[in-house]
Amino acid sequence: MKHVTKRLIAIMLFLVLVTGLFAGCAPKQDSGEDQSQETGENDTSEESEEPDRIEGFEDYITGIGDLTLPEGTRIVALGEATHGNREFQQSKREVFAVLVEKYDIRALVIEGDFGGCSLINDYIQGGDGDPRELTPFLGYQLYRTEDMLDLIEWMREYNRSADGSDRVRLYGMDVQRSDLNVRFLKEFYEKVDSDKAEEVSETLDELFGTEPHSYKADRTDEILEYTDFLMADIDDHADTYAERTDADEVFRARLAAQSLSYFINLLEKENYSNKYRDGAMKAIVDEVLAYEEAEHGSELMLACHNGHMTKNQSSMATFLGKDLHDELGDKYFAIGTDFYITDCNLPVDDGRTVVRFCSDDPLAYNMQFTGLDKGLLDFSKVDAESALYPYITKAIPTGSLGEGYTPGMEDNKRAYQMNFAPADMYDAMILYYETTPTEVWAD
Repeated sequence: MKHVTKRLIAIMLFLVLVTGLFAGCAPKQDSGEDQSQETGENDTSEESEEPDRIEGFEDYITGIGDLTLPEGTRIVALGEATHGNREFQQSKREVFAVLVEKYDIRALVIEGDFGGCSLINDYIQGGDGDPRELTPFLGYQLYRTEDMLDLIEWMREYNRSADGSDRVRLYGMDVQRSDLNVRFLKEFYEKVDSDKAEEVSETLDELFGTEPHSYKADRTDEILEYTDFLMADIDDHADTYAERTDADEVFRARLAAQSLSYFINLLEKENYSNKYRDGAMKAIVDEVLAYEEAEHGSELMLACHNGHMTKNQSSMATFLGKDLHDELGDKYFAIGTDFYITDCNLPVDDGRTVVRFCSDDPLAYNMQFTGLDKGLLDFSKVDAESALYPYITKAIPTGSLGEGYTPGMEDNKRAYQMNFAPADMYDAMILYYETTPTEVWAD
């Protein structure tokens, strides 16, 4: 049985060997004073490297509850500047709650395992289980936190007083593990066709095993033929199966089989291509959007790393947001996030570690003068004559940390900065001056 490591190694860590000094993270200034100083031409103090204070910045900052969407929006994409900070995980629930209340959006798609999120959705719909034990089904160690548990519990609690299409639903879009899709399919067939269930279960175990990333590498063509068979079977008997469960379960079962096909192609045919991975995630998002609009009259909220969801291609390795924006245009509304200072929880060989980074983002830097711990900046509301406007329409540094760390990375700005005009990447941003590390449960 072949096992494939899930962790994606961070790229760009050896792009630059520098001899110059990078700007450090300055302490937070008193919000009532502008403490900028005159400095000498050769001054290399931290203060001289700080971004400027932007006149009138605070006039454009609002609360997340003030979020407004253009008419006709079909996908609201929320990014996270890092995977290792509590605030970005908490923002998923905060933004989704606003979209549920103000815009009747009931479907949340996250950068998590499709099969695992479908199993958690069963709990969200009122099923049995311990949510703390279910949270690892989201697919990644980084999601084993109280903040993601809070999201799951909030969704379940919301559904206690909701019926039918008013209920909220969770989907995953990632395709980097096999076991939870296998489990979902086994449980599905036990519900809809007891005669087939045993054969399906035995065949899936034979081809995939039970480990998160396992499969028989010498039988990949047979695996792909079998996933095609399962999709065809579900299509051919969709009405009958829906009578024995419901249409949502039938839809998810077909996508679970499709996800297994994507998983095999990603590892065996595409050599773990980032382009293929983002393409597979987009295909799942497309399917979920079409289904949700047709069956439940709901648009989508999408939550993933900033790099995946930007409207431009902000990373060599990510394409999802650009492809969605190219297809949907103004119906794709992108909300990025950023920090000025972060203590970020990152994986290392013997566990995880917390490392401090400074993004140099002038927008996040100016949050310290607002008196708020976070704020929403809607670019459409920024006056073209304002002092703020050049900061959203010209390239500035913003922070970007994934699930990878190499010692010394914090001293190499190019390893964790993006440099694009914010308005090219997003329609709005949620900004934090300082963010705190996640607390991840042990395996």
